[in-house]
Amino acid sequence: MIHSKNIIVFPFFLILFFSSFGQEAAKIGAEEDPLLENIHLHLNKTAFFKGEHLWFQAYFQDQNQGLPSSSTTNLHVGIFSKEGKALVKKMFFVNNGISYGDFKIDSTFVEDSYTLMAWTNYMKNFEVATPFLQKITMIGNAEQPPSKVKGGTTILIQPEGQQIVADTYNSVGLMVYDEALRPIKTDGIQLLTEDGTHVQSNIQTNELGQGRFGFFADPSTSYFLKIKDANGLWVTKKLETNLKQQIGISVDNTAKDVVMLRPKWSKTILSSSEGKGRSIAIFNNTDRSFIYRDDVDRDNDVISVNRNQIPNGINTAVILDEEMRPISQRMFFNKQTVGKKEYSVNVSYCLNKSQDSLQIDLILPEGKVMANLSISVLPAESSAYFPNNSISSSFLVQPYLKQQFVDGTYFFEGNKRLRDYQMDTRLLMEGTEKFNGYLRMDDSQNNTYEFEKNIAINGKILDADTKNEKQVSVMSQSFGAVNLFELASDKRFEGSLPLFGGDSILISVLDQKGKLRKPKAEIYFDDYKEDTFDYTKWLGNMSQVEHEPILLKTDEDLDLTDRTISLDEVVVSERAKQNTKYQITANIERRIIDKEAIKRYTFESYIRRLGFKVNPNYKGGINVYVSDPPYLKYVPVLIEGMFASPGELISRPLSSIKSMVYSKNRLGPFISLSLRYDYDDLYGREGQFTSIFIPKGFSRTQTYFTPNYPDYTSFLYKKYGAIWWESQLEVNSEIPYSITVPLNDQKEVKVIVEGMSANGLLYHTEQICSPFENKYSSN
Repeated sequence: MIHSKNIIVFPFFLILFFSSFGQEAAKIGAEEDPLLENIHLHLNKTAFFKGEHLWFQAYFQDQNQGLPSSSTTNLHVGIFSKEGKALVKKMFFVNNGISYGDFKIDSTFVEDSYTLMAWTNYMKNFEVATPFLQKITMIGNAEQPPSKVKGGTTILIQPEGQQIVADTYNSVGLMVYDEALRPIKTDGIQLLTEDGTHVQSNIQTNELGQGRFGFFADPSTSYFLKIKDANGLWVTKKLETNLKQQIGISVDNTAKDVVMLRPKWSKTILSSSEGKGRSIAIFNNTDRSFIYRDDVDRDNDVISVNRNQIPNGINTAVILDEEMRPISQRMFFNKQTVGKKEYSVNVSYCLNKSQDSLQIDLILPEGKVMANLSISVLPAESSAYFPNNSISSSFLVQPYLKQQFVDGTYFFEGNKRLRDYQMDTRLLMEGTEKFNGYLRMDDSQNNTYEFEKNIAINGKILDADTKNEKQVSVMSQSFGAVNLFELASDKRFEGSLPLFGGDSILISVLDQKGKLRKPKAEIYFDDYKEDTFDYTKWLGNMSQVEHEPILLKTDEDLDLTDRTISLDEVVVSERAKQNTKYQITANIERRIIDKEAIKRYTFESYIRRLGFKVNPNYKGGINVYVSDPPYLKYVPVLIEGMFASPGELISRPLSSIKSMVYSKNRLGPFISLSLRYDYDDLYGREGQFTSIFIPKGFSRTQTYFTPNYPDYTSFLYKKYGAIWWESQLEVNSEIPYSITVPLNDQKEVKVIVEGMSANGLLYHTEQICSPFENKYSSN
């Protein structure tokens, strides 16, 4: 019998589990729920030669709201060896849920592979928190892999609901790998009884080595799986001997409009009183509460729940005992019929006039708000890009799994129903660890690790006149904005600032009339105590499954270190002295801000001189525009790649700016500012400020450059080289965003785009561009 149920929300469940976090969470702007964030890094690629750089753009999502995180500013990224030792760790600045950075792949990378991990300090408090994990491969560090598999097939079995229930029909998921932990795709797996009777033949696995089968479990019979290995020998795997006499959960997630829940009963449980007091429920993993619960009724075999009444994304169907403890659970992904959470970026392309570069135009689907995107361009036949997750699987599924996806991108390609079924099979196999982790979040939670907001500082003005001087002015060299802190009666002050390591901060004291003076000051930065966190517990969740072996020609020169051209700041500065104006394209210019300009202009008057219009902002500060008759068009201003606020612009000294790249074209105007690092020397008011060096802060990201590969036609370049990487692309649905990339003698290229909008929409597109076929398609 089937009966349909309406959703009932049980908010008490959330309060019961999370009441202990109110005080701590309030520090970061939440009233009840702890801040759990999802992190995704879009990499330029995942396999590297020595001498290349790993580039990334990071996306942060508030798990509670499904929106870009507005809280986090500190992103930690590290590269770890197989033993869990950190080869390098950096901290990057996050602005409105976006960050970006790079690592140089140098001679210290001596192993064949490492794990890239990204996290926040606050995440360390929560067992259920999921850092970003991605395996990266070093090309040329490993010996030539064997070309032939010698046997050693592995079969992993996981029944639905974590156990096979006797006297009923059971679904069972399986994964099959060879000895090198590479997935095996086959349709020749057999299910047999102990006397050799075929229960099921031709059980299939896909290219991920993943499959599913079902059977009615007779408690008096033993069951075996058989599969041929690479040498043609049969491998046998015995299913568990003692089938459980109990209640389990089964979910049919294949219907378009409903999700079907079914309790599984053993005969002994069905005919006894043990099954009384049990309930069936749906737990939403995102907001951590029950959105449906009902008593288990033996007269109703199947419960039908409208899909649109279940939150989109990950949920868990569960059987509970009388004390609300889980007996059996089954994770499933609900894709609502009324909406969609992932989108494609429309990609079109054409050759330039000389046919040596490709113009790529990006635009969002009609009516979508602006999104921040990143793009990687690789040779079409590249095997250098094997991410474990796309931004969709990183945010919608991976945070709720114990183990890493083998290939999360696989399950989110297009709208294929078969992929939905295969992801459901993967979730059927998920264990209980993460779900039980949510249940264990109670009053015993102790938040040992602080929530980080910028770089913490505290200091003392040694010569302060506390009767007359009440405030301290502190300016971050790179960000330029002035921050005021209250001066206590003991002459101390404290706060936090966005600070880059190696920069300086400028300190001044204000009297009651607002007059600045240069003080005698002491500044203490966060002491960054020795990190004792055990990162191996996160690294242990990394999948060991290999996508494919790295095949190399051993006579090739694999080290690009000597060929790679880095951007040397001194060389760039010397060249800048020769000229202050550069025409980059017909619409884009670059201006060097020299000492003559600093003497004659403010930032506002300088950009007015260039033809921009400046108007006051109603919140304070200024907005920049260009003429777009009969209106004005807003001009975004970026400072070191980060979008500047109106308040930052009005307080920005021109002397803090090294160079300015800009376009007044009304189709896509912008101003991009690069800051000088000798700012305190050029500021011109040395008598009012004390400059103090910043020993540790956010890492500065190097400007992207293309490695100088020796041969663009070689096997190694086409297989593992890179063409282009670009981040911080603000793309809308009205005007295409254009970039031009060199083809490097390639007839086809692979474009991978990922991103996120301010309202939480996720974007992922992977496309082959074949410009010489005169077939300019768009995704």
